[in-house]
Amino acid sequence: MRFALYDFEMQVPNDWKLSIDRKSQYGAGIISFSTPHGSTLDIIWENLEKHRSKSPTVEDFLNNYIEEMKKNKNVKSIEFTKESPIRTEEHESLPHEFTYVYKQPFSKTVSMKIVSKCLYCLHSNRFIIVYSRFDPKKENPDEPVIRDAIKSFDCHC
Repeated sequence: MRFALYDFEMQVPNDWKLSIDRKSQYGAGIISFSTPHGSTLDIIWENLEKHRSKSPTVEDFLNNYIEEMKKNKNVKSIEFTKESPIRTEEHESLPHEFTYVYKQPFSKTVSMKIVSKCLYCLHSNRFIIVYSRFDPKKENPDEPVIRDAIKSFDCHC
């Protein structure tokens, strides 16, 4: 099924449930999809200028984000992989994923895998991130479909 809203477009399965934060608008918001197996895929967007002052490119943003995570004393390890940035006249995007291990307060160590795509939309002045979280130690039947949905995400402003 083709999903389109606020100039965003993405292919998602028909059986996914959609939730839109009621405060969402063209300039900022949150959209969440839930799969029948309980996985989620989220789209978050906000004003791009909040990020461009510290991170002029989407690649800078991700590098800064990973460096901040490495400074967190609860993060025990982190592995980061990214594709080459994709640049057009109005958009810059960067598909990536990272896996990290962290210690929760008063709890055990937890592993998390994030599969994501970040975009800088210069035309609409929006920072956009599309992502999903997985437990890297467990098989997830939704992961291939979620990866396809993230890959299909585009901004058509």
